[in-house]
Parts: sequence; C-alpha cells; structure tokens
Amino acid sequence: MKTTKLVKIVGIAAAVAMMNVNAGQIEKASVATEEATLVAVETGYSSENVWRGASLGQDEATAVVSTLTSLPADIELALTADYSNSNSDVKDEQTDLSAVFTKSVSDYLVSLSYIWYSQDVALGGGQAQEAGLSVSRSLGPVDLSLTQYVGLVGDNNSYSELAATYSDDFGSSIIFDFRSELGYVAQEGQCTHFETRVSTDIPVTQGVVAVPFVAYSLGLDDSVGIHSDMSNLFFGGIEFKRSF
Repeated sequence: MKTTKLVKIVGIAAAVAMMNVNAGQIEKASVATEEATLVAVETGYSSENVWRGASLGQDEATAVVSTLTSLPADIELALTADYSNSNSDVKDEQTDLSAVFTKSVSDYLVSLSYIWYSQDVALGGGQAQEAGLSVSRSLGPVDLSLTQYVGLVGDNNSYSELAATYSDDFGSSIIFDFRSELGYVAQEGQCTHFETRVSTDIPVTQGVVAVPFVAYSLGLDDSVGIHSDMSNLFFGGIEFKRSF
C-alpha cells in the first residue's frame, strides 16, 4: 500500500513537471529587468530516506519547488518547499520550508538560513525550526563549506556539517559530481557520520535533467535522538529537475 502511494506521488510530481515542459518556453518580457527569479521543480526517488546520517525510512519519494531571486546589495534569496514520503515506523510524511540568504564576501560565500520542519525527527514528533550559518570557499577544484545549525524549536544537538564537492569528467564525456559530508554534534562532542555521494546529470528532453546517484553513509557515533543506533547505509536513486 505504501509503495503504491509513493509511486503515485512520484508520478503526479513528474506529470506536473512535464506539463510545465510541454507548455513551451516562457516568453521573455518586453522590458528586461536586472532582478530575475529562477524557479526549479524537482522530483525524485531514493531507496533510503537518509538525513544527517540517520535512516528515517525506505523508498522515499520527494517533490521540491525552489526559487532563486537576486536582491539589492548583491544578496541572493533561495526559497524552498520540500515534501517527502517514505516507509517509516514513525511518520511517513514530512514537509520542509527554508529561506537562505547568500552574499559573496571577498573569496567566501556567507549564507544565513531558516528552516521549518513539519516534524522534529530528532525527538520523534512535533514541529521543529532551526537557523544556520554557512561559510564556503573554493580551494582549487574543490568547494568546501562549513555550516553550524542552531535549534530554535526542538533540540538539534548543535549539529554542524563540513561538506566538500568536486566535479570531474576523467577524460570522458560524462561529468561526475562528488559530494562528501562529515556531521558533528557539539552537544555530544562526537562526529555522527561520513557520507559520500556520486551523481551525474543526464539531459532528457526540453530542459529536463535526470540525476542518477549512489551514496554510502558511514555511521561514526551512537549518540542521542536520530543519531542513536547509527548504521552503515548504501543507497541510491534518481532525481528529475527542470528550471524555468
């Protein structure tokens, strides 16, 4: 029953994306403006619902809508609505809403974020909110970022994350994207997990891009909340993206 429901969610979300594709290209405004808004629609499936190294369920289906807007003072605002459904013993559905302000400062990108969760997965119920401060910089071909999250509603154990991304075609026609992350909870003074993901972009049709991926998450600590009983997970899936 749950698997059928997941398939329906992916199908509906994919149909919405394809309707936007078949509608054709959006006509350009007669008067160009300096501030433009980019809208992206994404649907996807993953064999595991992995969040900060912890498995929250299996057979996850997601639908994401995001916008990117240029603001004065060279600030970019990203707004995202994320809905997911997975086979879980706790709660199948979750909705996340986020707002991220980003500005370039010298050689760094500094971001301030606010995230609202429909449930507090760390405590197993209720809603949660947190704010984040992220600093990122490119070191050669590798992009590094360090993010510290502060719990506003609910306890996130002062979670922080160090991430690195790298892309290379290795002399072929396919570009592989690598992303690794190391989670840390300051409240416990322990690293939670190390996760690596490999993906590639495959153009499908009329602006739709398929992104197949595989990932491995290595549990590093048995702590509290979602970080109790951490395990090693190998999972994969595919995403479909379309920008307007």
